[in-house]
Amino acid sequence: MRIFTTVLVLLICLSQSSICQVANVQTSSAKTPAYPISLYKSATSMSQNLYNGRQYYVYDARQEEHQFFNQRKWHNGVVMYDGQRFDSIAMLYDIFHDELVIKHFNGDHILLQSEKVDYFLLDQHHFGHFESGKSINEQMRTGFYDVIYNGKSKTLVRRSKQRQEKIVDKRVIALFPQKDFYYIFKDGRYHSVRSKKSTFALFPEDKKELRRVLRDEKIRYRKNRELAIVKIVEAYDKQAQP
Repeated sequence: MRIFTTVLVLLICLSQSSICQVANVQTSSAKTPAYPISLYKSATSMSQNLYNGRQYYVYDARQEEHQFFNQRKWHNGVVMYDGQRFDSIAMLYDIFHDELVIKHFNGDHILLQSEKVDYFLLDQHHFGHFESGKSINEQMRTGFYDVIYNGKSKTLVRRSKQRQEKIVDKRVIALFPQKDFYYIFKDGRYHSVRSKKSTFALFPEDKKELRRVLRDEKIRYRKNRELAIVKIVEAYDKQAQP
């Protein structure tokens, strides 16, 4: 009887030990994925925010002209979105609607919320988001502006396109002529400039010297207005330094 009791006790102990080991293994197995999952969520939380936008559909895709800045092809760029910087992002800038589009890794086109875009870098251009009445004049539209000179006399360009239609061989052809609007920051506000005369009018006391800068660098305003404006403003800032 004593032997039976002893054997019974041993069997019970072994059984409990086995149950405890199985429980520990199950508990360990249940806990093992927790760390990798949390790590994955942490690592992808920012990208999930970036790609959490409305789907964008490319309109007039078969037309020769297009609504995008410079090219219809995807270009990798940088975007500062909702306080986070993202590098090597495939993007297109629709300047007809003034919207930034990125390419999701599954191939979808995602439209970013413009108010969450601080700036983006695309094709060697720096586009910043400016708000009317705050960072720019009240008369200027809220949206993206190309910062072509970022000195004291900051110079911005509003890139835009208009959609026009014409009929060729009974087919409707969409056209997207581009028009750029230039603004120079001086005396606490932005001034719209277009012609050579209106640009030099901002710097009446330095007009002669600024004209010489264009002559020395052989820059003709009508042929290369953007470069001419940048050189004029840059030269003015250098002269104005104490």
